[in-house]
Amino acid sequence: MTDVRTTDVGIEFLERLLERSERNPDRSRPASAAPEYDRLSTAQQVSRFHDLMIAAERFGAVDVQWGKRDRGHLIERVRVRDPELLARQLGRPTAPATAQRVRQVLLPVAEAGEPWVASLLDEMTARWERGEAAYRLTAGQADAAKEFFTLLASISRQEARGLDARSFSHQATNDTKAFDRHASRLAAVLGVQIGQPGAAADVIWTHIGLERFSHPVHLRGPVAVEGAGGHLVDGRAKPFASIHPEMLLQLSVLERPTAILTIENYTSFNRQVREIEDDSLVVYTGGFPAAGVIELLAKVLATVPADVPFLHWGDVDGGGVRIFRYLEENLPRGPQPHLMTKELAEKSGQPADADPSLASIARSRSAIRELAEWLAYASDVRHLEQEALDPAPPARGVP
Repeated sequence: MTDVRTTDVGIEFLERLLERSERNPDRSRPASAAPEYDRLSTAQQVSRFHDLMIAAERFGAVDVQWGKRDRGHLIERVRVRDPELLARQLGRPTAPATAQRVRQVLLPVAEAGEPWVASLLDEMTARWERGEAAYRLTAGQADAAKEFFTLLASISRQEARGLDARSFSHQATNDTKAFDRHASRLAAVLGVQIGQPGAAADVIWTHIGLERFSHPVHLRGPVAVEGAGGHLVDGRAKPFASIHPEMLLQLSVLERPTAILTIENYTSFNRQVREIEDDSLVVYTGGFPAAGVIELLAKVLATVPADVPFLHWGDVDGGGVRIFRYLEENLPRGPQPHLMTKELAEKSGQPADADPSLASIARSRSAIRELAEWLAYASDVRHLEQEALDPAPPARGVP
C-alpha cells in the first residue's frame, strides 16, 4: 500500500527543485537540493522517497548523488538535469509553456487597449515564466487575469470617465463586482503608469475619471445654469455656488471673465472667493480634478476668448506639479502657474527631498517644467503648501 504522505514528500521535493530551476533559468549551475530525511520517519517512507528519485533519474530529469562509505545508502543531493523532463515526470507543463499559453489567451484583450497594456502583459508573462506571481496573479489564474486586462484596456481607452465603479465594471466586463476584485492591483499598475507609484487609490480613480458618484463643482464667477424659469444656479452667488456635472448642458457664460483661476486646495479656494473681489471665474479642483471639473473647464475655455488668462494655483510639490500637468494634458489649452514659483517656495516653504519622478515633466514643454526640474534635481528643494500664502488677484500672480 502506497503511503500518500510519503509520496507527497517526494513529489513536493521534486516540485521545489523544478520551481528553483524555473525561477532562475539562466543560472550557471543546475538547481539542486539535499533531501530532508527528518521528514521521513520510517524505512518504508525512505524507500519510497528513494524510488521516486531513482525513477526521475532514469527518466533523465535529475541526477542523484549518493553518499560515500557509511552514508552510501542515503542520497546526498539531487540536481535537475532537464527541467522539461522533470515537469513531464510530475505530470504538468513547464512554467514557460504555461505562461506562453496564458499570454496567447490574454494578448487580444491587452492589444485592445493602449500599447502600455500589452507591455504590461509582456512584463507579467516574464514573471510567470519563472513560476512567480505577477500583481498577485499566477499563470494558473487565467480567468482572473483576463478580467484584469479587460478592465485595464477599457481604462486605457478612457471608458471609465464619468462613471461610478459599479457602472464601469458592468460596462467593461458585464460584472458589477469585477472592479472591486481587482481594485488594489489596478491602482498599483495605474499609479506607475501616471508617474505616481504608491499613490492613494482615490487619486488614481480621479486621474482616470472614475467617480463613485460625481461631485458638484464649486466655483464663483460669471456663469449660470439656465432653466425654463430662469437661473437655476448663479455662479456669482456669495461666497460661491455649486454646479452638479449633470447640469453642464445648461451652463452658460454670462460675460467675459477677467481670468479663469483653478485652485487645488479648499481652504485657499474659500479665501480666494471671500477676500478677492474681481470678475474672474474661480474653480475649485479638489486636488486632482474630477471628470465634472474637467468637463466644466473645457466648456468654459471653448466659450471665452482665447486671450482670457487661464491660471492654476496649487502646492509647490510633486503632487501640485502633477495636477498642473494633468490640467494641461486634459484641457483645450493649459493654464499658467499662479503663485507657484521657486522663489516663493524658497521664501516660505519647508525643506524637502528631490523627486526624480518629476523628470518627465521637467523634460516636457509644460508651462511648469522649470519648477518641475528644480523639484526633481535640486539639492535645496523646498515644498510650499498653498495655504501658507495669501490669495492674490489672478492678473497679478504674485503678491
